[in-house]
Amino acid sequence: MNNLHVSPGKNNVGAYLNELNLNKLHQAATKKIRDILDTYGVIFIRNQNLSSEKYQNFAKSIGELVEYPRLKGLKDYPFINVLERKPTDKSIAFGGSYLHQDTSYLAKNRPRYTMLMGIEIPKGQGNTIFSSGFNAYRKLPDNIKKNIKDAIGIFSSAGPISKTRRELEARAGVKSAKVLEAEHPIVHEVNGQKSLYISPGHLMKIIINGKEDEDLKKYLINHVNKEEFIFSYEWGKGDVVVWDNLTVMHKASEIKNCTRIMHRITIK
Repeated sequence: MNNLHVSPGKNNVGAYLNELNLNKLHQAATKKIRDILDTYGVIFIRNQNLSSEKYQNFAKSIGELVEYPRLKGLKDYPFINVLERKPTDKSIAFGGSYLHQDTSYLAKNRPRYTMLMGIEIPKGQGNTIFSSGFNAYRKLPDNIKKNIKDAIGIFSSAGPISKTRRELEARAGVKSAKVLEAEHPIVHEVNGQKSLYISPGHLMKIIINGKEDEDLKKYLINHVNKEEFIFSYEWGKGDVVVWDNLTVMHKASEIKNCTRIMHRITIK
């Protein structure tokens, strides 16, 4: 672990963990990796090519694994879900065109982390786009920070991103789930850093002092989508990426006429 080098992603979004081999991961290293993850919000670990067993074991070092009911798991590894994009698919890839934080519509037990490993990557396509809630909060005007200190967001599974949810359900062969809705503060604090929790794909309303503020909602959604907070990560086969859903938003870029396969694990 002494050889681990940390370098920031573009626009200071997340961090690359260089010279790290997860196939030889020691228990003593996992706390440091968690600390880096909580500090930067998302970590990028290139060219790992882990077996399913090694991949799942690394996820367990981050936290408790959660089965995701709208995606099928691997036969012997039910916590590893397959995200597959096929050339015949017509809609935009998972996540659509909306930044979001996974399952923000859950009132309790929101999964904290999401982990992906690249299995089959189309050349020049299939980037995952990240936006840092840390950076977005820091760049807010002081009057907006004061205004949103106690603001509440209403998040719904029927939000703008719900087209993706219906697609996942169809692929998994399950009936459409009931609409879920939850309230969460739109400012979170992790390790002393404040972060915006906006999830544009699920956000329905922002409530301040008991009143809905549509103008503020639009302002904050536009704010987190600014290029200065965005990093478009170009995947390689075997790359492992982990992000904190409290502090980082993400979305899939559009993919056309190709195959893209990712293995995903959801972590409490």
